[in-house]
Amino acid sequence: MDYTSDGDSELEAYGSDTYALLLSGDIKVMHDGSSYKCPFCSVGNGDYNIHELLQHALSVGAAHDQEAKQKVDHRALAKHLKDEPAKSHSPLLRPIIMDPQPPQHKRDELFVWPWMGIIVNMPSEYVGKSANRLKEHFSCFHPVKAHHVYSKGFPTGNAIVEFGKDFGGFRNARIFENQFEKNGYGKMGWQEKERRGSEPFGWIARADDYNAPGAIGDFLKKNGDLKTVDGVENEEKNKNEKLVASLSSKVIEKNMHLEALECEYQERTVSLQRMMEQREHQLQSYSQELQKMRQCSVEHTQKIVDENKKLRFDLQSMTHELDARSKELDELAAQTDCDRRKLELEKQRNATKSNHLMLAEMEYQKANENVRKLLEQQQVSPCCANTFSSCFVFDDTSFKDVYPVYKLQKEKETALNNAKKLEEQFHVKHNLQLEIKHLTGKLEVIKLTPGNETSETGKRIAELTEELQDKIDEMEYTENYNQGLILQEKKAAVELQEARKFVLDALQDLGGQTSDKAHIGIRMMGELDSKAFLNVCRKYFPNDDAEVGSVEICSKWQNEIKNPEWRPFNGKELEFSLLKEASQREPGLQQSPSRQ
Repeated sequence: MDYTSDGDSELEAYGSDTYALLLSGDIKVMHDGSSYKCPFCSVGNGDYNIHELLQHALSVGAAHDQEAKQKVDHRALAKHLKDEPAKSHSPLLRPIIMDPQPPQHKRDELFVWPWMGIIVNMPSEYVGKSANRLKEHFSCFHPVKAHHVYSKGFPTGNAIVEFGKDFGGFRNARIFENQFEKNGYGKMGWQEKERRGSEPFGWIARADDYNAPGAIGDFLKKNGDLKTVDGVENEEKNKNEKLVASLSSKVIEKNMHLEALECEYQERTVSLQRMMEQREHQLQSYSQELQKMRQCSVEHTQKIVDENKKLRFDLQSMTHELDARSKELDELAAQTDCDRRKLELEKQRNATKSNHLMLAEMEYQKANENVRKLLEQQQVSPCCANTFSSCFVFDDTSFKDVYPVYKLQKEKETALNNAKKLEEQFHVKHNLQLEIKHLTGKLEVIKLTPGNETSETGKRIAELTEELQDKIDEMEYTENYNQGLILQEKKAAVELQEARKFVLDALQDLGGQTSDKAHIGIRMMGELDSKAFLNVCRKYFPNDDAEVGSVEICSKWQNEIKNPEWRPFNGKELEFSLLKEASQREPGLQQSPSRQ
């Protein structure tokens, strides 16, 4: 091998120096006489045998990632290890295989089994050293183990090399023996030579060695047996036959098991195929059902959206309708309040008329007598006196409100009855209107509510419709009845005006026939003028409440006038005249027209 491949003369000289140091022994390779070490490596430098150290030196010398000096040193070490066995003076370190073919032997010859080789007269450098070194030296014969032979704890200079139990080991042992016999260092040479020198001898252990006394015989007896080649061959054959039989039975068993597995595999395959077909069918069905469900979901969602839109539109319509109905109800409530006020005003007016009629009845008797006396003074005939006494009412100073008594009495009763009936009919009409509004709204809500298509809902709608129709008919009847009452009231008012006109005309005719002693006139007795109160109340109240307030105040003062014990004026006689002064003790005369 060329160690100057780097092309550097300096490195080549350095490698030559390293090689010279190895040859001179200045650089030690031997570690403890049985193992080697690399003198150039400090990390991981353990015990090597010669072949391991050679392999290490070659690998580092050929590496591309090492320094140049390291590579040169290891190349020099590899060259030294290759040249060292050739320069050794001991024939033990130069095993040469001349003929690889084993020699012939007898079939019935006894050998020590496992096959063993005996080495005697070993060089002193191997005696007592590591047996691995001896094994490495004979590595070309592929030994299994190497043992030093000891006698009483001391090495005898002999060794035993094992070659295994098979025929390959027997072949290696025969080659080992042949190697020594070729050089004259076999068993016969050991027995014939008297002066054996320092050369080692070696041969295969046989029956005579096994039975010989000494340390070698003891070791062979302890670690081996005597067997012929045929015996070993027969044993191997028997073992092989048994092994073949066992393997055959196992093969048959395995074949049966394989057949069972094949049958099971076929069944599983068929079952799996069926399952795959079913799975495919189920997946297809599932996909179809899923598609249908998605389609149904989309349709249902669209339907819900449409229904929501419709419901939203219906709710908006109902909201607008309810707002309109609310406005109508507000207007109706306002109209109802106005009607209630008018009804109260009408009741107060009817009460005023009733008071007038009651006053007329109270003065009836006195008026008759006064008229009779007046007619007697005016020399009126008794027939005329009876007529006028039945038609007019007078007092001691002037004529009071003169009415036909029989007519006024009748009109009073009629007016009271009409007022009561009007009030009742107004309440009935108002309640009917509210019920009709309520039923109509309830019916519309039921009709507009979605999902109300059942028979019970239909019956309920029919019942509400029938009840609503009854209320409408009742309200129409009430309105017709009210119209009749209004017509009757108007007719009674006309008759009352005619009677009033008749009385006024009669009084005017009567006034032309009286003397200067009697002053006959017409004035309202016991009734206050509501217009004066209305004009004053308009200054203190809003327009809507002025009329109602005037009626209340007028009614209050009308009741005060009716009280006979109430005397707002104090009379004093002064120069044959009556002085009437307003009493300061009456606070009612001083107050303004405000609500109490």
